[in-house]
Amino acid sequence: MSTTALRSADLDSIRWKAEQAFRSLSYYFTIRWNTERLGKYVRHVLGVFSVPPDPSETRTPPTPGLPPSYSLIDLGSREQRRYRLLYGDGLLISSDKKADVLNLLFWHVNAETFWQTGDFLLLHAGSVVSPAGQGILLPGEAGSGKTTLTAGLVRAGFGYLSDEAGVIDPVTGRLHPYPKTLNLKRGSFRLFSGPKASDGLDPVIAGRWYLRPDEIRPGAVGGPCELRFVIAPRYREGAPTELIRTSKAETIRDLWDSVWGLHRYGPRALHLLAQVMRRADGYRLLFGDLDEGVRAIGRLTRRAARSAGRSA
Repeated sequence: MSTTALRSADLDSIRWKAEQAFRSLSYYFTIRWNTERLGKYVRHVLGVFSVPPDPSETRTPPTPGLPPSYSLIDLGSREQRRYRLLYGDGLLISSDKKADVLNLLFWHVNAETFWQTGDFLLLHAGSVVSPAGQGILLPGEAGSGKTTLTAGLVRAGFGYLSDEAGVIDPVTGRLHPYPKTLNLKRGSFRLFSGPKASDGLDPVIAGRWYLRPDEIRPGAVGGPCELRFVIAPRYREGAPTELIRTSKAETIRDLWDSVWGLHRYGPRALHLLAQVMRRADGYRLLFGDLDEGVRAIGRLTRRAARSAGRSA
């Protein structure tokens, strides 16, 4: 058998263990796998998006590539580059390491979710909802600490919306959940008691811990909420914790730099950001200790809730 491609006859001969449909925001797709071990990883990371098969997604007459489908394949230890990931009939990757194909699958699903979702305005940001129902966006570049901070807030009682995307309804301006599995880097493992294998599954894939929100706290996923705060985090080891108020213009600029999907929204995105910021306050958070950063945001949201209660 070829080490770089699979023929149609090869695919027809594979004994598939299962196939599952998923809907991640606007992205509907299916995944099939031929070993239960690969299936366990799919269910662990993407299970929150699993749905019954939707006949309305099947085109009549049939259209190649629609709905999108992935195939996860383990050809066995005798094959070179034994693990394969296909998207439709096309080979995305072949590797001797299952971590390579799994990480590419999860990255591809996330990227296609962002690309195909036009129902919402998406921003590259963590997002949570406070115990008082205040929506919070945490925009930041890779390495800013937003995923770790998101996880710390969820552990402290905040509702989880996403560690990757701020999802804004363009009609209501409300934040919505995109409750993907959190993706923690190895340096953050010790802050959350470290990953534990369950059902024979190690949730660490190539140095990334795929942590489900309900493993941080049962019932952690929050619901749609009004955006009340935009807090741009920046982690710097050993730094004192500072929460600094920013102007509306500065905050909108921070959000603009985080917008996904400008190919769909264009200038409308700026108008929408200005609308939602009429009811929200902006801050920058510098922190060198996770617990202190979480406490600073907790104090801010509690003060705002008390103030809103007095003025009601």
